[in-house]
This record gives sequence, structure tokens and C-alpha cells, in this order.
Amino acid sequence: MKWAKKENERITATPGDRARCPACCGWVIAKCGEIKIWHWAHKSMDCDPWHEPETQWHLQWKNEFPDDWQEVVIGNHRADVKTPKTVVEFQSSPISGQMIRERENFYGRMVWLINGQKFRDNMEFRRKEGDFYTFRWKHPRKTWWESKKPIFIDFGSRGLFQVCKIHPNMPCGGWGSFVSKEYFLFCCGRHLKRELVLNDLF
Repeated sequence: MKWAKKENERITATPGDRARCPACCGWVIAKCGEIKIWHWAHKSMDCDPWHEPETQWHLQWKNEFPDDWQEVVIGNHRADVKTPKTVVEFQSSPISGQMIRERENFYGRMVWLINGQKFRDNMEFRRKEGDFYTFRWKHPRKTWWESKKPIFIDFGSRGLFQVCKIHPNMPCGGWGSFVSKEYFLFCCGRHLKRELVLNDLF
């Protein structure tokens, strides 16, 4: 976790400190080594069964949003980000189809951002009319066929790809468009610029 509570304030980890988990109120200890990102960890098992190791990629995206929108407790889960508009889940590691369905059913109004830098060479794009592209996905992560919510894929320097349709068969393909980080943040409710046109994604 990036955030814990101490004396009713949200704080980040510092060496030797300890605080309380905002969900279960159990003790968490600061993990401040030289390799992994500084974070809080439960003294025993994490109370959120959906937790996963957090990477620098997760942290960079969380930091695009206000602190009080990060790691918002909903029930017994911590949403990566909860804006006034929607829940945003950042997914870097593989995830099962069952877990995708569980999260979507639980959060309802939500959007996925997937770290695509590990498989970007497996996707081929062909530009069609305007800003739309068709794609073919070699060795696809088939579990994403289960998703019913908006999906964006972060290809790093290549940009973000908004998936409009994935065909659940082989060979895997679909269509969508490349979008800016600003557009993604706008869709999530981070920036409300009137000159941008918001598609009815949600």
C-alpha cells in the first residue's frame, strides 16, 4: 500500500514507522528498502484479497491523481483510484477472467488501464479511417475477453490505446484508437477541459 493512517491522517511510508491499514485498522509496517518502492505492508496477511505487488508503473499512474483519490477503501477492497466519476484499476500482472468479472461486478462503474509494455511487440496495428486502428494480437491475454468495462492499454513511449472492441476468438483482433494521457485522465474525471469531446464510455 502507498497510504496508511496514523493519528487520523493518511501518510506514506518512512523508515522505521508504523501505522494502521485504512481498511481493517490492523498494524502495517513501513517497507523502505533500496530495491522495492517504499510501501506499507500488513504485519500478517493483507486484508484485501485482490492486492498485488505494486510497481513503479502503478505508482506513477496513481500520482496522476489527487492523493485522496488514491487507494480508496470500498467494502473490504482498496480501489487503485476512485474519482468522483469512476473507479480506475491499474493492472500490470496477468489476471484471471474470474477476477476480472468479480472486480467489474463489485465496482460497477470502472475503467481498466493495462500495462502493455511487456506484450506491445505482440500487437500489430493498421490505421483505418480517421484515428481508428484495427489490431491483431499474437499470443493474447485471453482473460481480457471477459471484460465488459472500458479498457486502455499503456504502451509506454508508444502511447495509450483505447480498446473499443476485442473479438473473443483466434486469431485475436479488434479495433480502437490511440489517445493521449490527457484524454485518458479526462475520461476518468481527472481533467475537465470543455474543449475535449468525451465519448460515452461509461
